[in-house]
Amino acid sequence: MPARILILCRGHLGSHMSAPGIRATAQARVIAEAMPGATVTLAGTNLDFEQPADGAYTVTRWSARNILQLVWRHDIIISSMLPPHVALFFPGKRFVVDLFSQYAMEWMEVGIQHYEGAQRRAWVERTRAVLGMQLTMADFILTCNERQRDSYVGMMTSLGLLSPRVYDSDPTLRRYIDSAPHGIRAELPQPGPRVLRGVRPGFAETDRIIVWNGGIIQWYDPATLLEALRILGRDDIKLLFLGASYPGILELGKGVRFQDAKAIAARNGQLDRTVFFEEGWVSHEDAKRFVQEADLSVCCYFDNLETRYSHRTRFVDLIWAELPFICTHGDVLAEEVAENGWGLVVPEEDPAALAEAIARLIDDDAFRAQCRANLAAARSSLQWSETLRPLTRYCAEASPSVSTKWERIPGLAYRIGAYVVRRFVFNIYDRQLKRRHEREAARQRMAGYPGAQDARRPEGSAEG
Repeated sequence: MPARILILCRGHLGSHMSAPGIRATAQARVIAEAMPGATVTLAGTNLDFEQPADGAYTVTRWSARNILQLVWRHDIIISSMLPPHVALFFPGKRFVVDLFSQYAMEWMEVGIQHYEGAQRRAWVERTRAVLGMQLTMADFILTCNERQRDSYVGMMTSLGLLSPRVYDSDPTLRRYIDSAPHGIRAELPQPGPRVLRGVRPGFAETDRIIVWNGGIIQWYDPATLLEALRILGRDDIKLLFLGASYPGILELGKGVRFQDAKAIAARNGQLDRTVFFEEGWVSHEDAKRFVQEADLSVCCYFDNLETRYSHRTRFVDLIWAELPFICTHGDVLAEEVAENGWGLVVPEEDPAALAEAIARLIDDDAFRAQCRANLAAARSSLQWSETLRPLTRYCAEASPSVSTKWERIPGLAYRIGAYVVRRFVFNIYDRQLKRRHEREAARQRMAGYPGAQDARRPEGSAEG
């Protein structure tokens, strides 16, 4: 019987997608092409999606009301975060957990900004509980790079998931947990209409354009880039921050880092003169035009554990467009930038070094051309059909999972219970925080404070 495969996307599907939606859509496409005859269903949480023109897979909506029915109809379920109640089907289904980020470190960063004391501890315990549940439920696990894989292997060991029998059956553990990096668009870059020079106010025909390709979350450092541009003092260099509110998570992206960046740009006299902000989220299709028209891209962040384990998916379109870029050292892709000559790597929080790097990529035409050639050489190895080979291999296999179900049932039952308790405790703190914000907003409204009506949940709290 042909395989029936369900991909549960936790992000927005359709024209406006960030990394989760892009990755899930690519998985549906690649699996459908690699496994003719298989029934592939891509499920998202939003209603405004479109069916693929060739009918290779089906797109639908999932919610708490229909999730069990969807899981019951399929054999293999793939998701970055499986809802706990799908464990009802644990004995008879094959579950793939796509941990394309090191969520323990990512959510630790989120907690730094938004929580303190007991509430922050509750946030961390909730994160630990949900990851323990995901790793235990998974018959196969994907990560985005080898550093992430190593970190999750360590977590699996501490959870008791790597028994002697598991190790003896596969000493490499590749049939249990493997790396599947974020891929690039399949189509080649094609000339298209301009979206910046001579079109958008503030962008002249002779300007040199830098694109910050994505939003500005807690772990990013736009301040260093703005200071580097202030040091350069060149009116012909224009910077566009391409994205603010994330699709489907409007409160994610316009937090402290974003607001600080706008304030710094205004203070420097750069705002809407040499520095511009895209307040919404550019569609996946339109994003191509921006990176193709730019001269280079820059992304700055901090040297911490989030950086060490990250896989900056925002770099992928830059590679596709053969756009040289500058990034901060510390993560896996920064190493590839340095080794493969895709651009330049600079120390964290060093605006002078960044200014020098920008000037070199802007003014050295030969160096920029060589970077473009190096990026073009990487195209074939970064196709989704190549990067997702571990996933298509697992879906095509009829052999049982390396870790048997019966070994994991006791631990899974315990970890689902632990997650439910930790989530309940955190939600108590979260409701208290929300009420405090609402009271503060009400006091500010009474005092006539501008913008006081915006009492949103903390940035990032919708994740996970």
